[in-house]
Amino acid sequence: MSQYPSVAQKLILRFQDKILVLKHPNGVISFPGGKIEFGESLFGALNRELKEELDFSLGSMPKLFDVWNYISSDKTTHSVFIYYIHDLQTPIDFSSPEKLEILWLSKQDMIDANLIKDGKFLDKMFDS
Repeated sequence: MSQYPSVAQKLILRFQDKILVLKHPNGVISFPGGKIEFGESLFGALNRELKEELDFSLGSMPKLFDVWNYISSDKTTHSVFIYYIHDLQTPIDFSSPEKLEILWLSKQDMIDANLIKDGKFLDKMFDS
């Protein structure tokens, strides 16, 4: 049987000097987004996930930010993450239909919480 990687999209929503992250009930903190379902377009999948998690939709495809390929050391997990970035011009009072906690974090908040281990990725999120 052939195996294929799972593919997920994540959106880095930025307003001024803060980035939106979601805290799940199990304590996991992540950017909004999720897996692409079979037959979905990239934009359709991203908007579906944003609607589910934030009751929010984008009018157009956001700017590609980064792509990360992860293969576990035991070769049992293979995931590809496509990251986009979108700057909000005005603040939005998001609410989560999935009851996820919405956090707006500064660069220092992320460093203090050790959320992003890749310093170049962290710098790029706040400096691009």
